[in-house]
Amino acid sequence: MNVAISFDVGVSSFPILVRKMERSKVKREGIHYTPPGLASFLADATVRHLPSSGDRIEVLDPSCGSGALLYAFAQATAPKLRKHLVLVGYEKDADAIETTRTTLAGLDVAEVVLEVRDFLELDGVDSFGSGRQLGLFSEHRNESSRRYDAVIANPPYVRTQVLGAKQAQALAERFRLTGRVDLYHAFTKAMAHVLRPGGVLGLLTSNRFLTVRSGEAVRRFLETEFDLQAVFDLGDTRLFSAAVLPVIVVGKRRDRLNSARHICTFVRVYECRTNESHVAFQSPSVLEALRTRKMVGVVQTDAGRFRIERGVLQPSDGASIWSLSTPEYDEWLQTVESRKAFVFDDISRIRVGIKTTADEVFVRSDWTELPDEHQPEAALLHPLITHHKAGRWIATPADENLLVLYPHTTRNHKRVPIELNDYPRAKAYFIAHEARLRRRHYVLESGRRWYEIWVPHQPSDWRKPKIAFPDIAEEPRFFLDQSGAIVQGDCYWITLKDNCDPDRLFLMLAIANSSFITKYYDIAFHNKLYAGRRRFMTQYVKRFPIPQPGSPIAGRIIQHVKGIIKHGPSSKSEQTVNGLVWEAFGLSEEIAR
Repeated sequence: MNVAISFDVGVSSFPILVRKMERSKVKREGIHYTPPGLASFLADATVRHLPSSGDRIEVLDPSCGSGALLYAFAQATAPKLRKHLVLVGYEKDADAIETTRTTLAGLDVAEVVLEVRDFLELDGVDSFGSGRQLGLFSEHRNESSRRYDAVIANPPYVRTQVLGAKQAQALAERFRLTGRVDLYHAFTKAMAHVLRPGGVLGLLTSNRFLTVRSGEAVRRFLETEFDLQAVFDLGDTRLFSAAVLPVIVVGKRRDRLNSARHICTFVRVYECRTNESHVAFQSPSVLEALRTRKMVGVVQTDAGRFRIERGVLQPSDGASIWSLSTPEYDEWLQTVESRKAFVFDDISRIRVGIKTTADEVFVRSDWTELPDEHQPEAALLHPLITHHKAGRWIATPADENLLVLYPHTTRNHKRVPIELNDYPRAKAYFIAHEARLRRRHYVLESGRRWYEIWVPHQPSDWRKPKIAFPDIAEEPRFFLDQSGAIVQGDCYWITLKDNCDPDRLFLMLAIANSSFITKYYDIAFHNKLYAGRRRFMTQYVKRFPIPQPGSPIAGRIIQHVKGIIKHGPSSKSEQTVNGLVWEAFGLSEEIAR
């Protein structure tokens, strides 16, 4: 779906009619508008790889909205080829189709075909369905289905929880999707199926799939079925009106007769958060800077300062995240690898905090103000660590009255729910909120009791010394907790495996809080949200490297961290530990970019 938004790059005479949509519809239907400048950039990147064709060049937008992408594609095509274009658009919204018809009127193309239909419901787009089990290259595909020379698309982006369980399950079965289903996953498979071998896909979607475990199926599919040509991670450039951070992927449908892999360029653009960074050049906009293909470094635009990085897509088997590879980054990582003895996952367990899915019931700071008969027994109320307490090295002061009602205990070394009859006041409190708790149907459907927490933990683990850290932070904020408090779901926590030297927790704390790990994260993972906020998730932290724990330099790091925990951090003590961490990996300390 598309809408006209003022932009300083691209089609200056874009005849788009703006349509206002309610926020609820945007969320429910995954409508994220493509600004004209971004549509133009995507079209240019796609047309650049358009295969040579005969008298007709058939181009599809499977969710065409008001026609921005089809219009931009025509504008990006050389005049001598434009007259051979057949522009095809599908859209469920009849009003949008009429807008598209107006948008594309007057273009000197061979034909415009527009239909008010759901692309995913068309015959021949679901050969991935469990009923047919046909691959893209099957000789028994429905050849009567239309095949295209190019597909350009900004498909709807709707997550499982918005789709609903039934629709998500139906999509998963029909398109053979695994993991967390999103509507654009189905569109990506369907679009690939209707492309001719050698046909080009220009896809604009959320960049989330690049770096998260749930994106593995999409990465694997794209790597298997396409010769990827270019990836543009546009990050937090705010080129898109949606909350999602956009990525452009351009690829050519693979043909088994030509299995050679193409080197895929990878361009990454994020806001530059360091004012001291040298400005390499000026440009009116990020997209204008990207059109100059060799520009790298910090660009000052009217919208702010951004860093442009260029390299190639690091080859993977789909399971690995997609990362940007450059000779400099590769050499740096090789040095780290040569000094690495373990990773965090080898010696520790990393997990997300508890998730109640009803915090207004389970988490309060006014327990003592409740009527006596509704005040849960003290044995069930526990201190809670949230992101508000997340400092570096040690916890920061927060609401000490904030307690969580934890309805689980340990029996025969196993976590089990409490028996409500054993805790009459807690029982009365829970019954007062029973209607709210029973609305969590997923708890009941999993065979759990209605008053249980959705994601609980083993109570005996809380008492172990642990490192806690917030899920989202601009800079690392890892801290040691020895209080036995429970960790909330907006944080993660680390405990050592059994029989592991307890001093290793201090070594891990030093590494996790260092500027070294910030650079390591940005090279190896680079999952950033707006304003430079990093996602410190288990899948990344488990891969943090550890130098030889028994080395003299590791011993010095451990002693300094113990001093920080005992006396509190200072600029000098942090700088000392930071420098030692860099040295432990055979590198010189660098100034954060």
